[in-house]
Amino acid sequence: MISPSGWVALVAAVGIAGMATFQILLAVGLPLGHAAFGGANARLPEKLRAASAMSALLFFGAFYVVLSRGGLIGVASESAPVRIGIWVFAAIFGLSTLANTASRSRWERFLMAPIGLVLTACCVVVAFAS
Repeated sequence: MISPSGWVALVAAVGIAGMATFQILLAVGLPLGHAAFGGANARLPEKLRAASAMSALLFFGAFYVVLSRGGLIGVASESAPVRIGIWVFAAIFGLSTLANTASRSRWERFLMAPIGLVLTACCVVVAFAS
């Protein structure tokens, strides 16, 4: 049976997987850039595409940390890297929420900022609950 914090970890994992997919699509050149990096470019230039690829890798790390800390995968939920990592990702998602809220892009303000806020909240709940 999945604990309440496990369910929150699953919600976070779904959001993180969606964001990783979005970053991969940006990295391969799909014209989704109005929802990323300030929204100035539909198709991201090479440097921002590389940044999207790096972001996708970061999201994969977050995916593992959230599920591990939520007790859904592995046995490392109490390991120092996972305990610290969940707080690092909570901070990253919190800063992302603030940046997206201040963006000129409507997509970032009205879609990405709320997603970031949900991911931040989920990370905090999982960090405290596990």
